[in-house]
Amino acid sequence: MAQHIEDLSQFLQSFGVAPLALLLLPVLITALARNATLALATSLLSFTSLMLFVAPASAINGLGIVSGLGAFLVALESIVARGRMMALNKEIADLTSRVNQLERAEQRRLTLEIKANSRSPPRSDHHGPSPSHGGAT
Repeated sequence: MAQHIEDLSQFLQSFGVAPLALLLLPVLITALARNATLALATSLLSFTSLMLFVAPASAINGLGIVSGLGAFLVALESIVARGRMMALNKEIADLTSRVNQLERAEQRRLTLEIKANSRSPPRSDHHGPSPSHGGAT
């Protein structure tokens, strides 16, 4: 194990900073998106590409492990997405219920206003004869 770590450190030093930045940049961008599952998946893919550069002989074993972990992350993300969708559906149902209550309350208010206006005598806002009552034209 110590030999692998030493080989890895020599390998990374031979590449310099630019390739490491290219491997870490997707992880940082995904971390800024604040999605933990996608950040883990991006880290896994970056680690896989680094591993394939460092030890290409163990690519088959590494790809098997990474594909299993990737499947786990996809399943985890689907569970998280389902929870978000259920919470969104619950919120939409709650808002729909509130809108229906407001609509019924407005309908009652309008009905009461119409009944109150039909019982009261008509108001005359005009001062003087109106043209429909035989006034001068």
